[in-house]
Amino acid sequence: MKEFVHTVVALSLLIFQVTAHSQANNALKKTYRIGYFDTPPLQFRNDKLNQPDGLAIEILNKMAEEHGFTIDWVYGDFPDLMAMMKAKRLDALPSLGYSVQRSEFLDYPKTNFSNVWGQVFLSSDSKIESLFDLDGKTIALLENGVNGLNFINQCEQFEVDCRYVYGKSYAEVFQMVANKSADAAVSNNLAGLDFQQDYNLLVSSIIFNPFKVFVTTPKGTNAELLAAYDQTLGRWKQEPDSFYYQARSKWTLAQEDNTIPSWIWYSLLGLLIFGLVTMVAAVLFKRQVKYQVTKLMQREIQLNQVINIVPHMIFANDYEGKIILANENACQFFGIDKDDIESKNIYSILRSNANFENLINYTTSSNPFNTEVVAKDITGTTKTLMMSKVPYSGRQDLEPAMVTVGVDISQVKAYEEEILYMAHYDSLTDLPNRELLKDRLKSSLARAKQFNHVGGILHIDLDNFKNINDSQGHQVGDKLIKKVALRIKSCVGPGDTLARLGGDEFIIELPELKNELVTAEKQAIEVAGMVLKKLKQPIGIEGNHYHITASVGIVIYPRDGNHQSVLLQRADTAMFEAKIKGRNRIQVFEEGIESRVKKNHQLENDLRLALKNNEINVLYQPVVDAETETIVGSEVLLRWQHPTEGEIMPTEFIPIAEQAQLILEIGYWTIEEACKQIIKWKDRAQRPFFLAVNLSVIQIRDRNFLERVTALIHQYKIPKDYLEFEVTESILLSENQRSIEIINQLKLLGIKLSIDDFGTGYSSFDYIRKLPLDKIKIDKSFIKDVPADTSSTTIVKTILKMAEEMQLEVVAEGVETATQIAFLKQHHCQYFQGYYFSKPKTEAQLLAKHKL
Repeated sequence: MKEFVHTVVALSLLIFQVTAHSQANNALKKTYRIGYFDTPPLQFRNDKLNQPDGLAIEILNKMAEEHGFTIDWVYGDFPDLMAMMKAKRLDALPSLGYSVQRSEFLDYPKTNFSNVWGQVFLSSDSKIESLFDLDGKTIALLENGVNGLNFINQCEQFEVDCRYVYGKSYAEVFQMVANKSADAAVSNNLAGLDFQQDYNLLVSSIIFNPFKVFVTTPKGTNAELLAAYDQTLGRWKQEPDSFYYQARSKWTLAQEDNTIPSWIWYSLLGLLIFGLVTMVAAVLFKRQVKYQVTKLMQREIQLNQVINIVPHMIFANDYEGKIILANENACQFFGIDKDDIESKNIYSILRSNANFENLINYTTSSNPFNTEVVAKDITGTTKTLMMSKVPYSGRQDLEPAMVTVGVDISQVKAYEEEILYMAHYDSLTDLPNRELLKDRLKSSLARAKQFNHVGGILHIDLDNFKNINDSQGHQVGDKLIKKVALRIKSCVGPGDTLARLGGDEFIIELPELKNELVTAEKQAIEVAGMVLKKLKQPIGIEGNHYHITASVGIVIYPRDGNHQSVLLQRADTAMFEAKIKGRNRIQVFEEGIESRVKKNHQLENDLRLALKNNEINVLYQPVVDAETETIVGSEVLLRWQHPTEGEIMPTEFIPIAEQAQLILEIGYWTIEEACKQIIKWKDRAQRPFFLAVNLSVIQIRDRNFLERVTALIHQYKIPKDYLEFEVTESILLSENQRSIEIINQLKLLGIKLSIDDFGTGYSSFDYIRKLPLDKIKIDKSFIKDVPADTSSTTIVKTILKMAEEMQLEVVAEGVETATQIAFLKQHHCQYFQGYYFSKPKTEAQLLAKHKL
């Protein structure tokens, strides 16, 4: 009955395989153009047979035979074949390692057909012994090869500075070493060993980056070929005696010489005679030998006890894979009966179970081998193992053998990955942080140097985010940052990097722009424009909508620098320049910016001490009555008397104060100075007057604004209408709801409100009509050309007429001529301000010329 069941199961499996095989064949094309290049023994052109040859060639030919398609083999140099793959002029290309860059234009199967590692090969008389001896040396690399890029990254990691030359084939690479035009060559271990004898090279102990070797297809094409490849190779790997293992043994294991020279026979005869003579002597040592054997057996028992105590997998095997010893952990891992160890073969065990396919590819290499492997044990439990292989002399000290130790580091690895993630990613946005950004920039700059690429860096800083964070709380601020990160991320391509530096700063790295610098700069500006456009849309959080803008600084490498610290600093410099120019804009780095920004940084540092050192001076510019031309009030203006730069105007230092978060301190100081002056002048004034103080948007957004202004009004007992605040149109529009609330509260405190520089923004009279304003100040840009300029004259007339209908007072700024005064009086302007009457003056100068 059992035999019947087994037969049914076997037939079912066979039918399933035949059906799957047929389905795969139905999808395959009749002929595939497959490229190959010289990388023996994996693949090469056999000049003797005038045909392709090697492990990969035999595997694909056998697969074609099984699946009923033919192969049109295309031989060429590696870089040329890669170009053909990018252009999709080939159907497949074998013997390629995986890289992120290649995966952008290549598809990889699930199953690899070989494993290799990078190795350095030297001329036979070379004195080089370690990686550090390569400093300053010339290294030959295969153009566009994975081994070359891995080697460059390793040299940069250990700060080994090499000069690189490139060949289109391994033969060309090794020829450079042979003719002394290069000190060393880099290739995979298999190809290097094949070429070693041809060019009389020395195999070095410098090895790095093991990787799997695949058959690849152009992106999005020939999926049926990869499916057939995975199915066939996967089936072969399950069968210990399959074509795959036969081909691999043929091409990757050294052939033994089975012929016995005649002199060995004579030697054996001599040894036989010698054996007869010494047999008598052997009897005399029998007891001693027995004693030594007993002693060795005791030591073997002790050794077994020791290796079983160790909580790691330990086993040893000879050259043919026969297991010499294995501890209990190894037996449990592989599912071996510990009493049946010496009858087992490690190669057969590895091939018999798919759980073990990721373990070390056992070879006869005499080099020590250490690697980290993710594999499953016999029960299917996934473990991360640190595998170490050490060669030693086996039985009779003649047969080479290997001791393998596998340490289970799964838990340690999980902790490491968690720590590594925390060290390289921002906890709020899950974006790369500054450290990971530096690593990626380092790799990008290395590739740019190697392949003459052009890239860009965008430094994005949110405008006035601190005000939202302070006024709404950190919880809202964090949610805003997360939503901003998502919007910026939507503007970034798959090969680009978006990182958060911290706070409200982000970096976009564009590693592969067009090689023409002007075009590359336009590409970077386009990305920055997309970011600003995305951020302009309102962001909803907890039922409220927030408006945010950003300033963006751009650098292009290698034009603006070739070191990450220089590029990041210059991107920050360009961003700061965008802030100074008014925010919500893009600034490309220019050499002149650096000196200006350095000066602004110095002024920022000096400005922090300016109030303390009494360097900020208050000036007053009179506002006069149009009918009597007598002073009725003054606008409070600031001047910074810098100890070395001299007098600095507000247009220069106010933007710096806003950027450095000093504007609130300066603003409240100015309001308090105005309050003190009102009290000082009130008793000596012959009639009521006012002092007007300018407000910034940052003051309006400050949640403590009303509280602090109220405290000053009560502290100095300021009468109604003596204090006046001037705000710009842009402030009223950007903070419309809050503006109405604040203006209403200020009116209750007896403070007058006026719109400064009216006509330069986007205000509408319909919107102004809704605000409890008192005055409109017409910007001097309109006043300077009246009545000569028709357009300016029409605008001024319209403003005066509509203000009269809305019962708002009007102040004309920048009045400088009698003609302007006559025109303004004719159209009923109530107040004048300008150089015609007085420039800004100190208190003493003002009182000397004007009576209050």
